[in-house]
Amino acid sequence: MITNQPTEEDFERVTIECLTQAFNLLFKVYQNYQEYDEDIHEDVEMGDIWNHNVGTIRTSTILLHQAVESFMKSVICRTSPLLLIEKNRADWPTLPMKTNKDFDSLYTISGESLVATFCAVESELIIDNKLIEFIEKIRQNRNKSIHGASNIEIKPTELLDDILNAFTYFFGRDKWFLHITNFNLKNPLFGYYDWEFEDAITYEFLDFVESVIGRKKMNKHHETNIIGRRYHCPICKDTIDAEYGEMNSKWTFLHPNTPNSENVHCLNCDGNYKVTRENCTTESCKGNVISFEEEVRYKFCLSCFQEQKE
Repeated sequence: MITNQPTEEDFERVTIECLTQAFNLLFKVYQNYQEYDEDIHEDVEMGDIWNHNVGTIRTSTILLHQAVESFMKSVICRTSPLLLIEKNRADWPTLPMKTNKDFDSLYTISGESLVATFCAVESELIIDNKLIEFIEKIRQNRNKSIHGASNIEIKPTELLDDILNAFTYFFGRDKWFLHITNFNLKNPLFGYYDWEFEDAITYEFLDFVESVIGRKKMNKHHETNIIGRRYHCPICKDTIDAEYGEMNSKWTFLHPNTPNSENVHCLNCDGNYKVTRENCTTESCKGNVISFEEEVRYKFCLSCFQEQKE
């Protein structure tokens, strides 16, 4: 008998873990660099930092490949985990007289056999040439990372884009941010400093992605259109400004993005907030998206975040 057979959920969990760690390795490099003053940034460019952290890029590439293989295994497990076993069926330890074996002790398929089996089983995913080419690209990059003696050719821009593409291919739009932030929320140390503050600073993940791949590429990974005009979130900015000094990042957008829209959606906190469309009373601001805070009875502009004069 083959014992401890894995489930779809087991491999899906590994997929998310590997994608999250592949992302976080790159994010930590960026985050550490951002802690230095701007005058130091003028002397040392981000490109120099990435070149110094080529080993981190290599490790992230390997984790991405592991995530892709784990996802294919999760899809195959929906049909049967036995399809993952490499052994000839005649050699399976399934007959009554044979000794039980743990699934993890058996050789499992990989490479072309894994892809072929993945394409053969029933799946809710649209499996087309584009996806298979993506999987093959990840495999080749992984091989270069492991077997290549020289520096790998893949750049952090391409690697991060591939990580986000994997999240979106496998789990859908917005899921990359959900899983990355959930990892932060599940940290046993989360909340010991300040729950609201620690929850709000997840906008740094959004800043990081925009900095590396740009807003246009980033847009395809979100349901909300993030190409349009940006606004402050009435909750996130208030929380950060109270604890951190000042939040300059704007991750709130009209939803839907129309001239008369009276709703905004914040990517960071996933909140939807009612707004009124009237001109800001601050002379230097051309904003016309105004938030009204009922608890404190004042209006403020989500473009400049200034309180509105009566």
